[in-house]
Amino acid sequence: MKIKQMTLWQLKANLPAFLTFYGIVLALSVTLTIVFFSLSSAGGVGTFNFGAAAIGAFFLFVVGCSSFAENIHIAFANGVSRRTHFLSFLIFSVLASAVTAIFGVAADAVPSLSPATWVPLFSDGLGIQFLFFFALNMALMALGYFIAGAYYRMNKAARWIVSLCVPAALIVLAVFTVNAAGTPGQPLSSFAQVFIWMSSSLINAFLFWFIFAAVFFLFGWLVTRRAGVRQQQSAA
Repeated sequence: MKIKQMTLWQLKANLPAFLTFYGIVLALSVTLTIVFFSLSSAGGVGTFNFGAAAIGAFFLFVVGCSSFAENIHIAFANGVSRRTHFLSFLIFSVLASAVTAIFGVAADAVPSLSPATWVPLFSDGLGIQFLFFFALNMALMALGYFIAGAYYRMNKAARWIVSLCVPAALIVLAVFTVNAAGTPGQPLSSFAQVFIWMSSSLINAFLFWFIFAAVFFLFGWLVTRRAGVRQQQSAA
């Protein structure tokens, strides 16, 4: 099984989930647009933006998490190398991120058919929004894949320790970063400036998430290189 076949298999295996997700999100976007338009016509007050593109990013994080163990087992069973498996996932990630970004931006434009009840999420053009969500989608897919790959090699005790300690550490880091953002000279003030820079424009956010994606794809490749070693050794 080569890269093309492995990529096509991943696309085919995930197609039902993607179509179901797209259908549900589009139906909700259209339904809420009609509801808010009806309320506005009846004298009600209310505005909304569905945020389909942001929902799509978290959906791809889940896809990334589920793409490691199942796919690596299929790859080993068919004599596919770790390199081919990872490259097929990388191609799949780019395609899924692009299509989901296009869908999300388009679905978020549906409420604009009712201008009286629509509040745009971003003031930037559709092209810039696509780039931002494309990079965000890839970043979350890469993060999910890396997390699943890291868990794949851990024993049960290590999984519990990581599951408890890492989120707690991230929460503490976030609190100190927020506090340092308004106080120059604090230990994390330089770190906080990165997030201030990122939030200043969608282009900056695109660059940040694109670099983030590249870093975690690299981490994902590192865990892929070591995947299955114990199983193969025990089988031998």
